[in-house]
This record gives sequence, C-alpha cells and structure tokens, in this order.
Amino acid sequence: MRNLPENMYAVKGNQFAALELPKIKELNNKEWIYFGKKNLYPAKLVDLYNSSAMHRTAIDAKVAAITGEGIKVYGSTLVNSKGETLDQVFDKCADDHQIFGAYALNVIWNRGGDRIAEIYHVPVNKIRSGKLDEEDNINEYYYSSDWSNTRKYKPVTYRAFDMNDNRGDNASQILYIKGYNPETDYYGLPSYVAALNDIELDSRISRFHNANISNGLAPSLAINFRNGIPTDDEKQMIYREIEDTFSGENNAGRFFLLFSEPGKEAEITPIESANDDYYTTLEERVTSRILTAHRITSPLLLGIRDGSGLGSNKDEILTAYSHFFSTVCEPIQKKLVKQFQTITTLMGYEMKLEIEQSTIDFDMTIDGTVDSQETKEEINTEE
Repeated sequence: MRNLPENMYAVKGNQFAALELPKIKELNNKEWIYFGKKNLYPAKLVDLYNSSAMHRTAIDAKVAAITGEGIKVYGSTLVNSKGETLDQVFDKCADDHQIFGAYALNVIWNRGGDRIAEIYHVPVNKIRSGKLDEEDNINEYYYSSDWSNTRKYKPVTYRAFDMNDNRGDNASQILYIKGYNPETDYYGLPSYVAALNDIELDSRISRFHNANISNGLAPSLAINFRNGIPTDDEKQMIYREIEDTFSGENNAGRFFLLFSEPGKEAEITPIESANDDYYTTLEERVTSRILTAHRITSPLLLGIRDGSGLGSNKDEILTAYSHFFSTVCEPIQKKLVKQFQTITTLMGYEMKLEIEQSTIDFDMTIDGTVDSQETKEEINTEE
C-alpha cells in the first residue's frame, strides 16, 4: 500500500464479479474445446451444488422424482464388470443431467461390433469435447480426472459414440448426451443457468452470516478507552483479550466488568444493525428466484414451511407435487428413459423401459402428529 500522511485512514475495496455464461472457445494448441474460464466451468457448478443448501435440495428433489423407485424389470440387471446395475448407472446420469445439463456414458462394444457389451457412467464434468470436423460432427472426447492439472492427469482420448466405427481400439466410446442450446454445439448447460448469480448469492449469504457469528464482536460494539493512548504492543494485547473473551458464538451473553477513575470511564457504544430488513428481503428474493429457476411452485416441496402446521399444508403438498412431477420431472424422465432405451436395445434388452414411480406418504393424526397406526394417504405419480 502507498505511503499516506500521518493520521490518514486507508480503505481498500474488493471487486466481486458476477457469474456469467461460460465462454466456450477453441484454442489452436489444444485438441479439446475450452469450457469456461480456465476450462473449469463444470467445477464451478459442482461448487454451487455443494455450497447452496436450497439449490442442492432442489436438484436432489428433482432427481428423486425422475428416478422414482427404479426401472421396472431391468433395473437390477448388471450392466458392467464393476457389478453396477442399470438403476445405479441411470441414477448417476440423472444426477449429472440436473447438475450439468448433460451426462456421459462409456459404451463398450463386443468384438463383433453388433452389440453393446457394457456401459459405465462417466462423470460428465471430467469430459471435454473434441473439435467439430468439416461436417460438424464431434469425433473424439477427452477424459481427465482433474482438468486443473492436465500435466499430471493427462487427458485420454475416446472415440465419440459411433455404431459403424466400433471395433478394435474404437470399441470403447463416449456417448455424450445434452439438451439443445443455441449457445453451444459442444456442451450442455443446466436448466437453472439463469439463476447462477442467485445461487452464488445464497452461498455467500450463508458464509457471511457464519463469519458474522464467528467474529461477532466487530459489528455490534464500539469501545473507546479514555485513559490515554497505549503503545502498539499494548493495543494488540487489549484487542486480543477482548476478541478472545467476547467474540464468537460460544461467548454470547458475557458481560464487561470495568474499573476506572472518574472521567476516564471506558465508553461502550452499541452499534445497531441497519441491515436486518435488507437481509430478510434479500433472502426472500434469493429463495424465490432459485425456486423459479428449478420450476418449483411450492417451497413446501423442499421442506420450507410457513407459519401454519403440517396438517393444514397437506393438500398443498399433494397438489404441488402432482403439478411439479407432471410439468417438470416427468418430461425429463421420459426423455432420459427414451435415451436409455436406445442403449438397452443395443444391449439386447427387448422390453420397454419404465420407471416405478414414487409416492408421497402421510401417516398422521388429526392434529398433525405422526402416527403409524393412522390411515396412510398417498399420491401416486403414475398416469
């Protein structure tokens, strides 16, 4: 910091950039297409999933509705040498689809190239696309377990899914499935992409309040000692003693005991928070926009309740879930099942894939308390 005149104060500000859509670009010295800043946009999506409680709960609720109770008939069938079932692979792909807007499978053909022998889920955040050829086809995909360190974790090349070029070295292929987006021919984008700033804000608000509690003394009191100016070392010692004694959640409720001569009393001024209403309003806004991004019409579906009891909200939950499933989750479920149907047909499965739909169960007494002996009411999402 530059030198300032004596008795002048210096304030240094930080700039926080808003999240933007990832820039997808082709570099001449790389075989793969860069996905966002430093080629790490999927890692940011993982960070948001792990740091915003509401966002994660919304995704998990959608995935639970999409996967239901599993795939009928073939769900328990083993589909690879790791011993994974079709249900397990489908569930992982549904997770990726909701977090990243895409999912990937490692498809392994038999020697004759006329049947798929095995399928493996591949974390789609670890996949990068090759470049389009002259006919706008992607012929290769690249896998690295850590794209932030490709020197150590060198990308491995896989043939893109191709039913006609699937023998020998090309028998192990990557099938990358994404929804249509006019922004890019290469990568999928999640359905909630328009709310990324609000999801980031939800995460930051949580960290802010956590820091506020951990450093609880700073925003609540101003202490002015009027018995002279101590040395720098004495200032640091006084500061540390006050901080250790009164800051943090474990020191809440403690009191000052002061001894002083007349006219030299310490002056303690409470600092009233002017931001309580602001943060309440901000939290309501963030909640509304995250729910809107995930097309969740009732916060009750995520366990966010208003002042009334569960008994009075039961009908709303049933109605909201029925609407949520039929307008949001069922279309996604049908799309994923149709895509998996193509794969399982090539594996030799003849029957149509269907999902065993989930139910919502209510076991409660008339006053809203849980009682397993009472009549169970449920909503079944099957048509």
